[in-house]
Amino acid sequence: MYASRDYTTTRDTYQSSTTMKHPLLSVTGILFALSVLLLAPLSADAQVERGDKTLYIRPHVGISWYLGDNEKSPFNFDGDLFQDDFPFNVGGEIGWRFSPRYSLGLAYSYGNFTQISDFEANTDVSLDGHESTRWSVSLVGRQLLSDKKIAPYWFGMISVGGGDVTTFSEACAANVIGACEVETGLLTGGVGAGFGFDFMLNTSTSFFVQTSLDARLPDDHVDGRDYNAFTDIEFLGAHTVGLQANLTRFRPVKSVSVICPTDEFNTGVPMTFTGSANENATQPVNYRWSFGDGSSAHGPTATHTFNRAGDFTVSLTATNGNSKGSASAECPVTVTEPCEEAQITGMRASNMNPDTETDVRFSSTVRGSEATSYRWDFGDGTKGTGAMATHRYARAGTYTVTLEVTNCAGTVTRTMTITVNPFEAAICREVTEMNPAFFAHNSSDLSADARAALRENLEILLECPNLNARLEGWAAPGERRAQQLSEDRARAAEQFYVDNGVAASRLVLQPMGRAAGTSKKEGAGQHRRVDTIPLR
Repeated sequence: MYASRDYTTTRDTYQSSTTMKHPLLSVTGILFALSVLLLAPLSADAQVERGDKTLYIRPHVGISWYLGDNEKSPFNFDGDLFQDDFPFNVGGEIGWRFSPRYSLGLAYSYGNFTQISDFEANTDVSLDGHESTRWSVSLVGRQLLSDKKIAPYWFGMISVGGGDVTTFSEACAANVIGACEVETGLLTGGVGAGFGFDFMLNTSTSFFVQTSLDARLPDDHVDGRDYNAFTDIEFLGAHTVGLQANLTRFRPVKSVSVICPTDEFNTGVPMTFTGSANENATQPVNYRWSFGDGSSAHGPTATHTFNRAGDFTVSLTATNGNSKGSASAECPVTVTEPCEEAQITGMRASNMNPDTETDVRFSSTVRGSEATSYRWDFGDGTKGTGAMATHRYARAGTYTVTLEVTNCAGTVTRTMTITVNPFEAAICREVTEMNPAFFAHNSSDLSADARAALRENLEILLECPNLNARLEGWAAPGERRAQQLSEDRARAAEQFYVDNGVAASRLVLQPMGRAAGTSKKEGAGQHRRVDTIPLR
């Protein structure tokens, strides 16, 4: 009678008594609020390195929590959660970090889920037979959502677990001594997920805080109750904190090598650069390129296009361990403008009609890519080089000057013509008249005085090869055959010049006949003469 009176109760009675008492803000809510506060400054944090391709361990401690037939609220717990025992959760994980963001590990946890056998509001879970500890082994995949010092992350897991399970009965729920039965060796399985924050302490260690929720089946193997008052699935969760430590010893970057293009490249053409650090350097290794033109790039391989020609020094700096390891290397690069065929748009000479004593300066205007050579041919058997050239001709004449320009596209030529005159002394430009030669009455013979006068003229004509002369013969009034006599006198002077080296082609004869009038000073004698008139 005692037993039936103490524990015989309808299911409706027990279900109606499961209303919540003393609602407390769950740790889930606290973590959620913390995440909101932490997300704000994340954008200001600098990127850091958490290691790459390394083993790690993650020990943790925290609080276990349970959602199911015996506890139905995700945000509040009965006030008895901490009354009889502490809902601890301890464990660890060992795994492999594939990259700074991705890892895969095998985790073990052991927790005390104090409400898992709290069948009703009045159930005393401190009595013998109320087993609440569970163990779990999980395969955990994790992804960090940023590379900053404080980084949020999420994870998913596949789990198996077990523990000694107190089976629900009305007598056990009513605290009847010895009424609680325990089944051992029961296993559960399921999947789970969670989120957390990783606080980097150094290159190999970080602190984390996280929460997780693991959905488990079968229902009664989790909490000993099978009537699905909550759902067909039970949930085991934990709020934990811990440390993650990389097990691979840090090896700094000590050396770096670069492979740069060795040929000259044109502007606008992409160039590829490759670099590498010492092979045993701890990953990740950060690579930063500086191309010498104010631009930069990241990564072991970089492609860059130069927009201006010149000689540039390309440098690569490799770092790891938040710059604890660092090394640099550099290489020279020559960039040229795209090749454009040369065009000689003009040729100039400082004097187009020089004489044999004058230097001529030649220059040109050339378009296109930069010329590699200038070659001049002055037409008299001599050569010159350079963008500008100076030449003096030894002999008078007409010459064809040829310029040959070579650049990256080939060779082009252009010509010009220049006429060179014999050299003339200053007197050749200044003389306006020469000595007359006088003759005896009715005579065309040159006297000694006449020859002396013509000899002075001869010196000028020989010194000035460009100077010609007109020979005007005159007869005085009263002389016979005046026209013929004036011609004979002009020819006598011509013969004198020719006999002494003056070309006949330079002399023009002009018999003037009888002169009009007489001179008061000299009389008719001044008309018996030959005048040598300079011609240019």
